Amino acid sequence: MRKLFLFLLATIVLQGADPDVKALVEAARNAWAVPGVAVAIVKDDKPLYLAGHGLREAGKTDPVTPHTAFQIASTTKAFTTAAMAMLVDEGKIAWDDPVRKHLNFFRLADPHADALVTARDLVTHRTGLPRHDVLWVRTGLGREELIRRIGLAKPAAQFRGVYQYQNLMFTSAGELVGRVSGLGWDRFVQQRILLPLGMKDTSTAYADMLRHTNMAMPHIKGKANPLQNYDNIGGAGSIASSVDDLSRWVRMQLAGGIYEGTRLVSEKQLQATHEPQMVIQRTAASREMQPEYTQSSYAMGWFVNHYRGEMLVMHSGSLSGYRALITMVPRLKMGIVILANENGTNLNEALTNTLLDEYLGLPKTRDWNAYMLGVVKANDEKEAREKREAEEARKKDTKPSLPLNSYVGIYREAAYGDVKVSLQQGKLHAEWMRFRGDMDHWQYDTWKIKADGSLKDAIANFQLDEKGSPVRLLLLGQTFLRQ
Repeated sequence: MRKLFLFLLATIVLQGADPDVKALVEAARNAWAVPGVAVAIVKDDKPLYLAGHGLREAGKTDPVTPHTAFQIASTTKAFTTAAMAMLVDEGKIAWDDPVRKHLNFFRLADPHADALVTARDLVTHRTGLPRHDVLWVRTGLGREELIRRIGLAKPAAQFRGVYQYQNLMFTSAGELVGRVSGLGWDRFVQQRILLPLGMKDTSTAYADMLRHTNMAMPHIKGKANPLQNYDNIGGAGSIASSVDDLSRWVRMQLAGGIYEGTRLVSEKQLQATHEPQMVIQRTAASREMQPEYTQSSYAMGWFVNHYRGEMLVMHSGSLSGYRALITMVPRLKMGIVILANENGTNLNEALTNTLLDEYLGLPKTRDWNAYMLGVVKANDEKEAREKREAEEARKKDTKPSLPLNSYVGIYREAAYGDVKVSLQQGKLHAEWMRFRGDMDHWQYDTWKIKADGSLKDAIANFQLDEKGSPVRLLLLGQTFLRQ
């Protein structure tokens, strides 16, 4: 009877939803040429809008529904910090515990950071490490191996000095949750968050996504691509979910840790995950894309932005072929979830801003679709111009300093491992992790790699010692030493 009542209540609420929402979603979907979009809007612990638009896969007929699952990428991070908050409630961890108290193999290359790094540091992007994403994207390395390798990676800033987004610190936080609970991160999230919230469309593992009967396929420029396995990123981004499920997640967040009368986490510790920890120095690019943000900071698994005077707690997510954005307006107890199955689209941001203007009753100063499409076009043109300029500046008439076989060898970097350079059919060939490709001479002792994945169009520069022998290979932003 209770389930029937809730169903009828939801139906009544949906019938009373803003009639313009569907039109706004469709306008955004068409403007950005996105195959499928799912949207949830909740307010005062009730759904206002819950719907799918478009197709799960371009060229087919299966529609997106509120139960269609999308990979939600970095919006996973808030699940990890909520799990940590639950362990703080139980006295099993503290936010400022040393990481190695709970994860004994965790290390950082900077001795100062290594000695002081805490659980809070892991989830606030302040360890001094830059992204280093090529270490985990399609490399096949497992979570523990990734954590061990990132411990050898070079920092780019002073510990706790500046905000630098870093996924593998959240992978580490997820493994910390798994070790402390004894369940592993995946099972803890399933048992303590997904089951109590009734999130039946949600999974943390690639194998479960493959079995999902209502899964949106990823798209790149409108073309469907195979689903990718991101299990190795774990607590940083491996969840797939639907807007129906995420509406429940957002309701619990806005209700201070309670869902339909059941408390999952204390209001105090959940609120701690929403509190700003690190100021984000906004770049010219971020100011151009979001000109109405007056300040930005990072909490723990959430961004805190001020949009036209309104504080937002939010997080975006992006994986190959998917985009996600979850936005909460705490003052209004309102949340917006937008999932899309197109690579790199800014539909999520444009539609969120449009909906915020509608629901906050703000003057409509911009057509957000047109504005952000203009920014994207200008950025694309700038990138194309820079590529042309690089090609024009290339010294096409130069030759390598040495015979090709002189460059053959193994080049090693502590965190990134080995690059094998060989000579195949008269051309240099590079192999790193799962990636391999021929090397086309660019200029002097520099080659461009023709490959897929992280090595695609990568520039490889050999450096010679005073005797004229190759001793270093500059690749992927790292320095590999010849062995």
